[in-house]
Amino acid sequence: MVNVQPFRGLRYDPDVVGDWGALLGPPYDIVDQAQTAALKESSPHQIAHIETAAGDDIAAAARTLKDWRSSGAIVRDDAPSYYLHEHHFGDGQVRRAIFGAVELAPWGEGVMAHERTMPGPKATRTALRSVVGADVSPLMAFVPDADGALAELIDLTLQLPVLHEGTDPTGDSHTLRRIDGANTVMRIGNAFAHDTIYMADGHHRYESALDAIDERPASRYVLMGIACADDPALVVGATHRVVHTDAPASLLAQLGRSFRINESTAETLAASLPDGSSAIGLVTAQGAWLLEPSAAAARVMPGDVPDAWRNLAPAVLQHVILEPLLGIDADALAGGQAVTYTHHLDELLEAVTRGNASAAFVLPAPTLQDVIDTADAGSFMPQKSTYFVPKLPTGLVLHPLD
Repeated sequence: MVNVQPFRGLRYDPDVVGDWGALLGPPYDIVDQAQTAALKESSPHQIAHIETAAGDDIAAAARTLKDWRSSGAIVRDDAPSYYLHEHHFGDGQVRRAIFGAVELAPWGEGVMAHERTMPGPKATRTALRSVVGADVSPLMAFVPDADGALAELIDLTLQLPVLHEGTDPTGDSHTLRRIDGANTVMRIGNAFAHDTIYMADGHHRYESALDAIDERPASRYVLMGIACADDPALVVGATHRVVHTDAPASLLAQLGRSFRINESTAETLAASLPDGSSAIGLVTAQGAWLLEPSAAAARVMPGDVPDAWRNLAPAVLQHVILEPLLGIDADALAGGQAVTYTHHLDELLEAVTRGNASAAFVLPAPTLQDVIDTADAGSFMPQKSTYFVPKLPTGLVLHPLD
């Protein structure tokens, strides 16, 4: 059973801050230093001033939010509400999510995880939440909604007036509606109570929120944007691997023991990898190849790898290639130097072309069912196995802990 509550959100007041959309920003983990600086430069009210704070900057971020509230740049709604977010992206796609405050509980107790977390990012997010006193960046999740109850309510709330609308710095457009009618609020809470929440993006922030629970009652709840699983705009993307350690000259020959190898081109590899498959693309300075696991690959896989994801490409790559052939184990991955990650094929190709990588692996995206099966099994996919695109922006509405 999941407890998702309405809350009195903190929102920008466009009459004070101007262009609402321009103040939205990406989550902290997908912007580099140059992008962060540009966002901050664009406006004194850009959400990046708070969202990207770390270390000594966290106290300053708390003062910034306090100043915004005092000046009226950010206002608090009078009544507890849910919020309907529409995210317009790509070629006419629209993803819809209900924003609510989800009661924190250990994984598996109504909220399901599918990826492992790392201690570094969690420590920063725990400190930020505790000191700033608000959930700034929404977690992204979905529910199966097998009976269609939530989808029906989302359709109903589309009739509500638009509270805010605008275009963010990446070019995506957004609308936000407030849902505070007593009957609709009750029905939304009941729909969630009879469903299960699957985390899409925000595992670190969820665990950080668990670590930041204190005497403030609202700290027991965390901000989430929750979509329906059958929303066609709920898209799982792929995360590719770029290898920075030396690859042996015999790598292709060694791969031939566990894979059927077909020569390809870097540009066509991604199209050759259907979602949820175990096939992998390899790119080196010498060329590109499609790797399809043979029965020998299955024999290399450790016996303790869960059935829910043992045949997915990230697992095959880790246990059949990276560890045994390239010497990159879990500790090396955690160090962050041996392998880096990208969602963009052009970045992967550039790393290989410029000699910044000895090899790169193009992976297919898992399916939504793969995510559900892994979570239901109480298991965790290898790090960086999923990437829901696009991520929810930060700044749509904040969840205060006071």
